[in-house]
Amino acid sequence: MDISENERRQIYHSVINEYNTTPLATRHGFKYAPDEMKFREISECLAALPSRDSVFLDIGTGMGIAPRFFKKIGCRCITVDNPLTGGEAASNAALAGIETITADILQVPLPLVDASVDCILFADVIEHLLHSPKRAIEEFRRVLKIGGVVVASTPNALRLSARIRLAIGYSNWPALTDFYDAAYHAGHHHEYTASEFRYSFETLGFDVENVILGGTVATVAVPSMSSLQSRYRGKDIETHPLIKLAKMPIWLLERAVPNFRPSMILVARKTNLADLDRGLGGQQLLSNVH
Repeated sequence: MDISENERRQIYHSVINEYNTTPLATRHGFKYAPDEMKFREISECLAALPSRDSVFLDIGTGMGIAPRFFKKIGCRCITVDNPLTGGEAASNAALAGIETITADILQVPLPLVDASVDCILFADVIEHLLHSPKRAIEEFRRVLKIGGVVVASTPNALRLSARIRLAIGYSNWPALTDFYDAAYHAGHHHEYTASEFRYSFETLGFDVENVILGGTVATVAVPSMSSLQSRYRGKDIETHPLIKLAKMPIWLLERAVPNFRPSMILVARKTNLADLDRGLGGQQLLSNVH
């Protein structure tokens, strides 16, 4: 779908402003700030959609910026989140008229018929999956139309910040104290290299059209050296002075060496015509999606 970058940015910022007035932002503090890699995800999805009435499926609701964006331009938008972690996110998205599904994508099939979805966004979810992503990606292939696209994103396991943490004696994994007392570990269970990310989709017959490495860790606030391992990092806290000094050389190195960049976006297309899915192409979504 062809929408100018200026219009895309206008819609993106209007959606952010609307989201930041919702309960998830005002009551629970999950404010959203513009992010170029997230905007790139939306742009890649937009390029994959054939028309404004396309079907867009979001896996992992979070703040729900992308489904809000595509709802605003007229698409049918569905978001899926884990029942253990996504209840408030899903209910918040429903306020914008987005259809919601609560399901563990590694345990149950998506309640969607074969070949019924134009584009899937799988953003920053794969690294949180407890087991192999194979079952989830098989489901994506089943529900996508021929020519449909998955846009997926995840942290780059080989990013410069991970190498620096290891070099100065900190693990790249979340601190044990982040989840020791929790009934469910919602953090990262596996981080992917670019070749692993590509393999996850290619081995199931997707045509991987692009893997984009981007972003920067230079904008992430880290209040103390020990926070390099903790999940307690963000934009609303003061960065440790030593880490401030490191930000410029980190940014320069990330620009010089793409494999040092912190984030990856993968674009994969379902192209195998033999997958005309047991005669179900073109059917409507199941009525139990709400």
